Amino acid sequence: MKTNIKRPELLSPAGNLEKLKYAVNYGADAVYCALDRFGMRASAGNLTPEQLAVGLDYAHSKNAKVYLTLNTMPRDHELGALREYARILSKITPDAFIISDPGVMEIIKEEIPNAEIHLSTQASTVNSAAVKFWSRYGVKRVVLARELSLEEIKRLRESIPEETEIECFVHGAMCISYSGRCLMSNYYTGRNANGGACAQPCRWKYFLREEKHGETAYAEQYGDGTYVFSSRDMRMIEHIGDLVEAGIDSLKIEGRMKSAYYTAAITNAYKIALDDYFAGREFDERCLRETESVSHREYGTGYFYSSPSTDANTVVENEYIADRPFLATVTEFDPEKGLAKCFQRNKMCVGEGANILSPGKFGRDFVIGKMYDAEMNPIESTPHAGMEFYLEIDSAECGDIIRGA
Repeated sequence: MKTNIKRPELLSPAGNLEKLKYAVNYGADAVYCALDRFGMRASAGNLTPEQLAVGLDYAHSKNAKVYLTLNTMPRDHELGALREYARILSKITPDAFIISDPGVMEIIKEEIPNAEIHLSTQASTVNSAAVKFWSRYGVKRVVLARELSLEEIKRLRESIPEETEIECFVHGAMCISYSGRCLMSNYYTGRNANGGACAQPCRWKYFLREEKHGETAYAEQYGDGTYVFSSRDMRMIEHIGDLVEAGIDSLKIEGRMKSAYYTAAITNAYKIALDDYFAGREFDERCLRETESVSHREYGTGYFYSSPSTDANTVVENEYIADRPFLATVTEFDPEKGLAKCFQRNKMCVGEGANILSPGKFGRDFVIGKMYDAEMNPIESTPHAGMEFYLEIDSAECGDIIRGA
């Protein structure tokens, strides 16, 4: 058992209130979310101020924290609205604010003097001098740029004040532009990436040719084009020990646009991997299989072990690898009757194979047995979206996820 090394926080995405609860239930020490403006994921469900208050209460009841992202780069005409948001948030203050723009920091400090500030990865922090600068300015934590290697992070950690925390993305989508600073979306679609509305043109297929060589392809790796601008998804779950030993204070999972199932499954896998590492157990390969069970692109290890100048993180096929279907959520379980009350997410049929995922455990396969509708009439399937039904099963817990086998 490792007792002389600090255990890092596991930080998970919460694109809406439902995802916040799944993240907390499946092992997140903290979640990050946004309101309907000033967050870098404008298309996520996001939260209303009232939902943020509910989320804070729920997370705190489970000893978890909630960080609010205000990490866009607002123009002058938006500052009035930002200040109004700050005044609302002074009454329901999250545990920290994730901010990239110094002007936004100033407004938050003026309206919420005791606010804890985390510097967003959008600020592209890559050296200890910058971390020290932000620390003197009152920033508690710096989310480092994704472009740093593990060795660079280790040296940076050794050169900054012990009380200053560092956070790194360890799982999820990568951006070809430097820490997300990209103008391609604006250029092609008019959608502002740094305002939270990225159209992800880096994922499109391109035919790239050099001007002076006519028909000679410069970056056309295949006959039908190349995804030269698209990056593999990051996955560092096999390397938890390296992340911990580098002195990273918070391990961040990307994915506020992903599903509640994604949030739960990935959070659960990283929680198990962290538990195993600190208990002195070997890495369990089932953690890898869990990360394969969700929708993702090809996986890589980001820039932790390879330079941005290499093609180690460039995808060959840009298709999403399909996840297991999210079939239902268990809302109640009666152990005496062996009966689980469930909320339908996708159609289930009696006799089909399925898998049930519980917090802190790996999924277990089972065959779907007898099912009943809300009035306890026998049914062969659950065809109606959002229907409540009952399932005979040997064991389950409230909050369990039932998914395809």
